Amino acid sequence: MRALAPLLFLLPTVAGAQDPVFVYHTPRASYLFPEEAGPAYVLFTDAPVHAEPAMDAPVLLKATAGEVVQVLEATEDTLVLNGMMSHWYRVALRNVEGWTWGGNLAQRTFGSHGDPTVKFVAGIDHVTPSDTGRYDFSYRIVAVRNGRELDRIVVRSFAWGFEEVRDHGHLGLRNVDDVITLAVPCVGGCGCTTGEVVVFWSGGRFHHVADLMGTPDGEFSENVGFVYPSDMEGEANTIVRVTSTYEEPEEEEQSDEPSNSLSRILRKEYLRWDGKALVPSGRAMEERRYEMTLD
Repeated sequence: MRALAPLLFLLPTVAGAQDPVFVYHTPRASYLFPEEAGPAYVLFTDAPVHAEPAMDAPVLLKATAGEVVQVLEATEDTLVLNGMMSHWYRVALRNVEGWTWGGNLAQRTFGSHGDPTVKFVAGIDHVTPSDTGRYDFSYRIVAVRNGRELDRIVVRSFAWGFEEVRDHGHLGLRNVDDVITLAVPCVGGCGCTTGEVVVFWSGGRFHHVADLMGTPDGEFSENVGFVYPSDMEGEANTIVRVTSTYEEPEEEEQSDEPSNSLSRILRKEYLRWDGKALVPSGRAMEERRYEMTLD
């Protein structure tokens, strides 16, 4: 993945997890050599550009996803929308200068490996409290070509937020242009949930392929991952879903002593991509078990 150098994407710390996510873009005036400042790109189609840095100010134009802008300056004040905090930014596009809220601009940009005419802009879509008491942290990726939006997808984090967003190319898959992964960080210490969300760009569309969730908790850890055809252990036209988990022995009713062992289980499922979803390849799942003594 190639990210724009002047763009910063910051997550709140655990202690301040209820604070809004702060999105910041570096204006040209903050560069030592302003003429060398790179462009920024619009994340949302119909993002408004106002005459003044205010929601009720007249709208000069509506930008389109993937449109290039120059970020000229930022206000001192911030505005919170959709669970995100950002400054207003004075931007230049289409020979017009106006103001847009920072959440309207992408935090990540990269191009398709399979079709270099396709470009991707990405960033936080929204952050809102969920009915579980946690936060619904959702991320948007938009595909554009020659100023036209081709498709978009919004994926939700299964824990808190996203860290690195990477485009790995096709990874040896014949009918996939780009394998995009969004890393979900481990927040909260022992027993936390972590892993990655997997998105394919295939057939000119985005596909939410899988949520690969794990728990890094010593002997009781659980992991799920994919082995792709281009990996060292990969197989042609196959995605191997590898699951590492455990099973505790059933306690005997008359025993007061807890068990000092558990069974570790390693499973391999053989799948293929049919252009729309992962489906069984026809090869039987493999499972291996071994006993582990607990400290």
